Amino acid sequence: MATVDPAALLARLLKEPGENDWLEFKQNNNNPEAIGKWISACANAAILASKERAFLVWGVEDATKKMVGTTVRLGQMKQGNENFANWISRKIDPKLMMELHDFELDGKQFSILAIEPTYDRPVRFGEEEYLRIGENIKELKDFPEHEKALWLATGRRRFEGAIALPHQTAEQVLEKLDIDAYYKLAHEEKPQRFDEIIRRLSLLGLLKEDMEGGYDITNLGAILFARDIGTFPSVATKSVRVIRYVGRDKRASSGEIEGKRGYAAGFAGLLGYVMKALPTEEIYKNGIRTTQSIYPETAIRELIANALTHQDFTISGASPVIELYSDRVEVTNPGNSLIEVDRMIDERRSRNEKLAATMRSLGLCEERGGGLDKAIIEIELRNLPAPNFIASANSMRVVLFGPKTFGELSKEEKLRACFFHCVLCWIKNDYMSNTSLRDRFMLPQEDYQAVSAIISESVKKRRVTPADVNQGKRNAKYVPYWVR
Repeated sequence: MATVDPAALLARLLKEPGENDWLEFKQNNNNPEAIGKWISACANAAILASKERAFLVWGVEDATKKMVGTTVRLGQMKQGNENFANWISRKIDPKLMMELHDFELDGKQFSILAIEPTYDRPVRFGEEEYLRIGENIKELKDFPEHEKALWLATGRRRFEGAIALPHQTAEQVLEKLDIDAYYKLAHEEKPQRFDEIIRRLSLLGLLKEDMEGGYDITNLGAILFARDIGTFPSVATKSVRVIRYVGRDKRASSGEIEGKRGYAAGFAGLLGYVMKALPTEEIYKNGIRTTQSIYPETAIRELIANALTHQDFTISGASPVIELYSDRVEVTNPGNSLIEVDRMIDERRSRNEKLAATMRSLGLCEERGGGLDKAIIEIELRNLPAPNFIASANSMRVVLFGPKTFGELSKEEKLRACFFHCVLCWIKNDYMSNTSLRDRFMLPQEDYQAVSAIISESVKKRRVTPADVNQGKRNAKYVPYWVR
């Protein structure tokens, strides 16, 4: 995060109540070894405090915050015959973004060392990691509880909170983010005062004060409300692609679009485009002939929302892709699944929790954990084949199939439908039975044996298991294999 105006940064730091663990005021201390320990200590403190940066400031009395000036010139310092900046970058591990600023203000010299932690692990200087305890610098290993808390803090760092675009003016924020879209989705009237808008966006984690009189737009703000995702380098390659194919394979396409807007700002338009591109069927509702998509909108919405919110943003050059074929829809997101495929419906884990929570709060997807459940239920009600979840090392693909009769289903498709139906029954605190599975396939009672064969094969393959090991064949009930 580049510092644009060090004088403005100094003015902002002086507004802090005083020194704290991530901010150190000094006058003329230019000992490289001591500075190295302070860098480690302040960087680690910034991680614990969830701060973007830590600061060492020369030219300010620590007790009074009086601006007295300094003789330190960071850009001219040396350690032995080596430039200080090169030396300190070698001694600090992991490699950090560090900015050295020497500047004049009101006829006095000041220096600021701004440190941006990587959040990979605690910051080490030389052979040791340091921490500030009160006014003193201590070795981290001597304080095991602090060390444990620091490691936990490194694991909590998420992509959403990182900075997508630093040091923006109020006008630039309004230019780059679709604020109107947020208030429309939130069903609130947009405030007239910009400071109220800023306060709300900051609470949501979309903006951060940059301590230089401007604002930093976070990745969360960019990915959700960008007017043009391409203006934010960290998420520029994460726009959603929709590809329409003529038939059942990739030999011929009939069009491709790539979304430019943020996920929240553009979600309604994206969903509308996909639904309009899907094949329809005629139905009679209340005696009136009408058309509807052969795929339930709820299922399409949730599969797209899941791909957006659960993708791995650290995989460069990859973005969510929606592919529309004549007989199916495929939705792929970068990143392997955090959950086993067989537990996709009932287990709850999110890779980007803030992103998912914001999407839910704006009504763009179901409440936590309910989206896939509802999608599968809608698929069953339409008598569509069960979706296929395909996990790989670097992606997760979900395939939603178009209508097929029971006779057209492959053996694998029948077994998959049996398993997902059993899971849905279990979630509803119920059991799968021959009757419930016949209803799922919309089969009459005389097809009892055909359904029994599917259940028997599912038991044999250990996909489902009897609810009671002593139950007979009559009125038998079943649960997913992982229940036992």
